[in-house]
Formats: sequence, structure tokens, C-alpha cells
Amino acid sequence: FSLGVLVLLAFLMVFLCLVTILGNMLVILAFILDRNLRHRSNYFFLNLAVSDFAVGVFCMPLYIPYALTGMWHLGRGLCKTWLVMDYLVCTASVFSIVLISYDRFLSVTKAVRITFPIIALYIIILTALYIYIYL
Repeated sequence: FSLGVLVLLAFLMVFLCLVTILGNMLVILAFILDRNLRHRSNYFFLNLAVSDFAVGVFCMPLYIPYALTGMWHLGRGLCKTWLVMDYLVCTASVFSIVLISYDRFLSVTKAVRITFPIIALYIIILTALYIYIYL
């Protein structure tokens, strides 16, 4: 790339990184401060915000120099750590979106018939599935 294009790309990448961090920080802060947001289904959104916040804090900033130069300048150990974290938090983010979609599906299709024992079983199964996938 030419110098002008590199500067523009660097600016856009840093801007996107900052927007990712600040936006997800606001979601996390709203969840902490407003008790009305603490519903069962909103915890999936909190999980999504935390995983996307980790993407913005750890994954995106370390990727910017690599994307601009085409070479990894930060050492082999940090490269391996970055790869593990990148796959982990991006997978957690996608899995959170899947859980949100499934939760919305259940709330629409089974809105009248769902009872507390079913909700408790649903939460236990999803938590066990989440732990099984990531451990």
C-alpha cells in the first residue's frame, strides 16, 4: 500500500477498535448500573458484550500492525497467545449470538406454555453446554 492508504487504514482500524471498546463498555456499564436490565435473557447480551469487549481490547489492537505490514513483529509467544485469544473470544461471541437467537425463538414459540421448571432446566442445559464447549 502507499503511505496515504496505510495512514487511512490505520486510522480506520484504530477508530473501529475504539468504537468496539467504548460501545461494549457502555453495554456492560448499563447492565451493572440498571437493575431493570438484569433479566434472564439479557445475560446473553452481557456475555456478548464481554466477549466483544475482549476482542476490542486484545485481538484488534494486536492485529493492526500485522494487517498494515504483513509481518508479525511482536514475538512468537505473543503470536500464539493472540491466536488462542482471538479464536476463543470470537467463538464465544458467535456462540452468544446463537444463544440469543435460540432464546428469542423460544420466547416467541413457547411464550404461553413455558413455566419456571422448564426455564431452570433450560438455563442448566445451556450453561452445561457452554462449559462443555469451552473446557
